[in-house]
Amino acid sequence: MCAMLVKAGAVCNIRDIQGYTPIHLAIQGNHIGLVAYFLLKFDYAKDISDNSGMTPAMLCAKKSYTMFPLRLIVRAGADLSLKEHFSGNTALHLAAHDRNSSAVIELLQGNADVNIRNKQSETPLDMARAIKNPHILEMMEEAARKQGVSRTSCFRKCFVPPLSTYFFFMVPMFGFFITYLLFKYLPLVVATFTTLISCIFLMVLIRFDYHDPTYKLLPYGVTIAEALLMIFSWTAYAHWFVPWWAQMLFVLSVIALGFTLFRIGTVDPGIVKAPKNCHQLYVNEAEAGIQHQHKYCFTCFIRKLEHTKHCAVCGFCVNNFDHHCPWLNSCVTRRNMREFIMFIISVAVSSFIYCVATTHYAVMKIDENGLEKFLETEAFLMITIILSAMHAFMLAVLFCVQLNQISQGVTTNERIKARRAGHHHSHNSDYNVIHHRPSVSKRCHNLLEFFSSNGDPNW
Repeated sequence: MCAMLVKAGAVCNIRDIQGYTPIHLAIQGNHIGLVAYFLLKFDYAKDISDNSGMTPAMLCAKKSYTMFPLRLIVRAGADLSLKEHFSGNTALHLAAHDRNSSAVIELLQGNADVNIRNKQSETPLDMARAIKNPHILEMMEEAARKQGVSRTSCFRKCFVPPLSTYFFFMVPMFGFFITYLLFKYLPLVVATFTTLISCIFLMVLIRFDYHDPTYKLLPYGVTIAEALLMIFSWTAYAHWFVPWWAQMLFVLSVIALGFTLFRIGTVDPGIVKAPKNCHQLYVNEAEAGIQHQHKYCFTCFIRKLEHTKHCAVCGFCVNNFDHHCPWLNSCVTRRNMREFIMFIISVAVSSFIYCVATTHYAVMKIDENGLEKFLETEAFLMITIILSAMHAFMLAVLFCVQLNQISQGVTTNERIKARRAGHHHSHNSDYNVIHHRPSVSKRCHNLLEFFSSNGDPNW
């Protein structure tokens, strides 16, 4: 209806009796599709104010506690330095005052000024310190350092992505290497104490979030480092004491691990790219009466298919989405699910063989020299045995979970959404899909289709 009125000559800069423009009312009603249409159709809509000087960005910062529609307004190029008339607050002032962390994230990504002052001579950074919200304060202080408001060292200025990203990718490798040296050259008690203190220190120091570009590759670095550690330990210890068939099985599983890791990392999982004229297409569809609210990604500006989801880590919409795996730094979808299952099997098999072989080696050494002597010289090997046992067990469980989901014809993402829906929303489509129990024959058919090259070409 609004698009029809606009086509007939309606505009977006007329205020009602309360002083609101159409885009202000659309924001209050959380009509994201309508906000997007106004922003694309009227260039002035992004900065238009009501009678009190509240711009669309300010209204979102005060009323909306989700990323939309504020993300649309910020990316449309809204002026985030504008102030409302009463207190002289900017959108960032209002977001900080109302503890709206989602709005703070979007505004800081739009380079909102953390040092601009209102009529009380307060900055958004001052407000963040006053409300004592640790998450908001941390984001504000980081933005202040980037904007040159707060003093920062030369190291902090340089230690930003991509440098910091690749540094944390290498941290697990250096960590395992240093741990190996500690247990090799220091007494067992000293090495154990040093390792524990270091782990606790790192857990406190590193507030891990794989959505943060700085830590994005840290889990992937752990995957690579543990694989290299297992190969090194096998070469140094176990392969001298195991039969040829076990060695062959281990080598084949490691080759499969490397191959699937490479394939998952290099093959397109099904990223949906928006056309160059996506904004104009959206306007045309809106004016043609096509509704977008529930089946449209307003970050990528594309229409979403049934199993398409926007991945917040990758920053793209992905077809047939199952989940994002931080350990592989990639989305897992129908397109690469076979490689993912093969990766799980190869890790589980290689970890199990390694665990059995190194345990056999450890038992032999303990029989020869005693437990105390073994721990003095080979304590690090015990750490690798424990890690491999954990990996073998967890990956075996994950394999069963994934096969169960494939047999049911559901994805990890659908399971998560169904769990959120709960029994109070049993009418929800995701809830119904996940709680529909297919027959045994249907489950077998789904598994055969997955493993058969004659099945769905997307598998």
